[in-house]
Amino acid sequence: MNLDNAPTKDQLRQLLAQFNDRAGHHVLWVEKNGEVHLSTVPAGLPPVQFQPSRSELQLRYEAFEKGNEYVGASAAADAEWVSQLFESLRKEWPKAKGKAEPGYVDLF
Repeated sequence: MNLDNAPTKDQLRQLLAQFNDRAGHHVLWVEKNGEVHLSTVPAGLPPVQFQPSRSELQLRYEAFEKGNEYVGASAAADAEWVSQLFESLRKEWPKAKGKAEPGYVDLF
């Protein structure tokens, strides 16, 4: 899913569905080129300390805590959650794009 290339809610659903909510905390983040990623926080690392390994980080969301169904099949099937997250991405990306420092979004 790329925020500069006509993203869709279905693409976001597919991204969310690929992950297991019980596997750990997750972080949604966006590269400088608009590509959206979801990463599992390594076990034992506090979510707040997790930074994607790529130097291309432009926008990062607050961690989706394990067990709250923010990712996975249930999350992907939750139309309200997908819409909320999708609209947030569309709203926040123009604010963060091109900035020297990565943006941060606190959804909760």
